[in-house]
Order: sequence, then structure tokens, then C-alpha cells
Amino acid sequence: MVVGVDGSESATEAVRWAAGEAVRRETSLRLVHAYFSTGDDYPNLEVTAAEVREALRETAVKRLRLAKLAAWAVAPSLEIETEVREGDPRPVLIDESKHALVLAVGTRGLDGVGRLVLGSSALAVAVHGRCPLVVVRGARSRSGPVVVGVDSWQASAFAVRFAFEEAARLGTSVTVLRTWSDLNLADSVTVQDAERQALETKVATVADWFPGVPFDCLVVRGRPAKVLKEYGERAVLIVVGTRGRNAFTGLLFGSVSQDLTGRAPCPVAVVRSDVVLLGAAGTAESLLLEGDGA
Repeated sequence: MVVGVDGSESATEAVRWAAGEAVRRETSLRLVHAYFSTGDDYPNLEVTAAEVREALRETAVKRLRLAKLAAWAVAPSLEIETEVREGDPRPVLIDESKHALVLAVGTRGLDGVGRLVLGSSALAVAVHGRCPLVVVRGARSRSGPVVVGVDSWQASAFAVRFAFEEAARLGTSVTVLRTWSDLNLADSVTVQDAERQALETKVATVADWFPGVPFDCLVVRGRPAKVLKEYGERAVLIVVGTRGRNAFTGLLFGSVSQDLTGRAPCPVAVVRSDVVLLGAAGTAESLLLEGDGA
């Protein structure tokens, strides 16, 4: 488990969430702070580039120390590694994702140098990262299902898989949501029922790996972000994929993505369709079944 730390309260919440997750996964926690220095001297302020760099590093060390204490408050025996890295947070976190089970960030960064901004760093990881990204918002202590938004199966298979893994660890259920907005269908009830049955068939291929996790599939009329937020009010986690072609296309990009991750009542996990989950049972081929009708 890796957490991007920037000193904000939001990042501290991400650290607390990741500490509990690390315990459930029986793994260690890695806390990373990235800072960027221009390398310029400031003669008017009588400050050299080396002094600026050292000040930024000292601040980073202090923030990591506080983050480590926050993690230990959740899990006193947790093994925690910290590292200060110089550079743009975006490539730093993408590099960290190559060896992480999950990478977690907060929803808001601090103003100024070294900030971790949802619109840049987190979305960069969502697009280019090599592991699932969790944007932590809201309380994890709540009860409820893991809610996963589904578009095409090719785009959503690994998101569904991740949702079932999380539900198994938390001892809860999975609610699989698919949205539609066609208001001109003559027999919407029949079509909706057919869509739900097709979705259940697809999801069952994943559920077979988790016989102890109950699930239900819902086909709901409405806008994806709005529907997910509504169901997220009763959820412990929202999970979405990143490469759909229909209802959930672009969910993590532009206004819809900002609306969901910035306002969701619980953490939001982003799972890329081309990233194989570390430690997942079964193969990629077993999830990506022929066709993507659900």
C-alpha cells in the first residue's frame, strides 16, 4: 500500500484509510512525499537554491513523520516505510504505482510548492498508473456494500473484481450498477430486465471466485455520477473503471470525474481496464469474456 502525502488533512485521511487497508491485506504501508524545486536562487531574498531545497526537504520529513503517527494510531503494529522524493508528484506517484497493490491519495492538496492536486497528480495516476487508485473521501467506518459502476465488460471487469476483493475483506456485499438514459424505449421495463439479467451473467463469472460475497445487479435510469453518488450514501466504497465507451465513459475526466471524486460520500477506487490486479486469483482471460454486452 502506498499513500501520497502532502501535509493536508485530506492526505492524512488517506493515510488512515490505507493503514486499515494494509492490515486487512496483511501488507506494509509506504508513505511518500514528493517536492519540486526550481533550482533557482532568490538573490532578492538572499536565499540560495540549495537552501530552498533543504527547507522543502525538512518540511517533507516533518509531514511524513506526522503521517506515520496518524497511521500508527489506526494500526500500532503496522510496518511503515517513508520516503522523500524530489520531483514532480505526478511522475513520482506513477513510478510508485508500479510496485504498489493500491495507491491512495486525498481529495484536496495544499496550495504552494509540492502540493498534491486531484486534478493533476491523482488523475495522472488514474490514466498512467499501474495499480488501482483510491481517492479517499468520507468515513470508512460506515457500514454498507461496495458499489461498482459498470459500462462495457471490457472496461469494467477488473473494477468488478476489485470490488469483490474489497467486499470479501470487509465482510460486506457488492452492488453492481449500470445506468441508462434512453427515454424513448417503448418497453423500458422489458429492456431493463434483459440488461439486468445479462449483467448478472457477466458478474457471476467473478462472483464464482468469492462464494461468500453476496451481490446484486441494478440497471438504473440516470446520469452515472449522480446515480453513483446516491448509492454511495449507503456504501463503504465506490469502484469505477476508466475505459468505457458508453455510460461511464470519461467518468474520471472532466466535470463528471471532479464531481464524483470531489463530492462522493465515501472513498472512490479507480481501476484501469488494462492493469492486472496484484494477487488476484484467476487470469485476465477469465474476466475478459468474449463480448461486452453488459
